[in-house]
Amino acid sequence: MTTQEGKTALITGSYGGLGTQFVNIHASRGGDLILVGRNAKKLADQQKEVRRKYNVTAHIIDVDLSQPDAAQKIYDTCKKNGWTVDYLINNAGFGGQGEFIKRSMEQDMSMIAVNIETPTRLTKLFLPDFVKRGHGKVLNVSSTAAVMPGPLQAVYYATKAYVTSWSNALWREVQGTGVTVSCLMPGAMQTGFISRGDLSST
Repeated sequence: MTTQEGKTALITGSYGGLGTQFVNIHASRGGDLILVGRNAKKLADQQKEVRRKYNVTAHIIDVDLSQPDAAQKIYDTCKKNGWTVDYLINNAGFGGQGEFIKRSMEQDMSMIAVNIETPTRLTKLFLPDFVKRGHGKVLNVSSTAAVMPGPLQAVYYATKAYVTSWSNALWREVQGTGVTVSCLMPGAMQTGFISRGDLSST
């Protein structure tokens, strides 16, 4: 098993679904954590559990990732506290179903913000630091939905198409820098994503 001791992973959407798995995998290998999400209580509970179970350092940042200043707040918090991020895992995201013309503007704009805008902003902020140091890893969570159109989930499928295309392009751009950009494309999974997106009937 590869050790991550001394490496810090910043994980968005850390307390649900895949986020929890990323946290546990990294911490079990001795890695420290910066846990990011909008529910302060869930973050605090996860921080306590991670510290107890794995004896690693875990910081928390509670922020609404649908807000345009979310990424800057996360980056500034890390800088202010002297937290060096080695791995950026853009995991947070959500979906939703319904005809495009019937879904509210707020629903779809929030989805675009969380699934596209904030990960892009976070990577825009942290990636130059990685390249300057000559090491670092970015993992963007996409979906098999990225490879096809999705009627009744039109915006969600399109957001994941963006994540995949963007990640693949960045992978090529950082070749030779010591930094990697990867994209995870899971299929349907039993996580909180389905209930949050009201997808249980699809």
